[in-house]
Amino acid sequence: MVEKLVNGFKNFRKSYFEKRSKVLQQLAEKGQSPQTMVICCADSRVEPSILFGTGPGDLFVVRNVANLVPPFTSKDNVSIGSALEYAVKILRVKDIIVLGHAHCGGVAALCKSINNDKEGEITDNLTDFIKSWVDIAKPALSKVYFDHKDENIEVNSERAVVLYSYNNLLTYPWLNDAVNENSLEIHAWWLDFKSVMLWKKAQGSDAFMPMEF
Repeated sequence: MVEKLVNGFKNFRKSYFEKRSKVLQQLAEKGQSPQTMVICCADSRVEPSILFGTGPGDLFVVRNVANLVPPFTSKDNVSIGSALEYAVKILRVKDIIVLGHAHCGGVAALCKSINNDKEGEITDNLTDFIKSWVDIAKPALSKVYFDHKDENIEVNSERAVVLYSYNNLLTYPWLNDAVNENSLEIHAWWLDFKSVMLWKKAQGSDAFMPMEF
């Protein structure tokens, strides 16, 4: 696999770089100035630059398990908080997108954790960090009814976590100020990569609606 990556970089230098060398040189000399920040999952099936047809310098991307944004007051917000602060205060991005997706392993792990708690099951925690990280979003699923017969439980849980991160963004004072000053807009999107559909949070509602193209 490493050899494949090295060969890919060789192709990048021969094809991409030769065609866009001026753009890349400008990025090196003048620095980055992306207009959009994307907060997405670390899942290898979700690649923002491919999904949205962007190149170097276009997106400021932060990835973590289950696309989580902890609240401003959380002890777990140092990493994402520093990225948000840089994006809003230094880069002055115009849009922040929380991008969730179908079949998210992180959200599935959270659902399993909640189910075990409800059923009183004591299980050996085989992970050092995953459970404690996804448990940050437990409040997001407080209103989700975990009925195994419900075919929409997976989708509903994933979208609830996206909304949780979306709402937590507004707990960062300087980010909330930027939104109120209309210099920044935040968005909540959910991707179904199997059907190649992109859904967005409806304005004034927690419902998701498919984007029309």
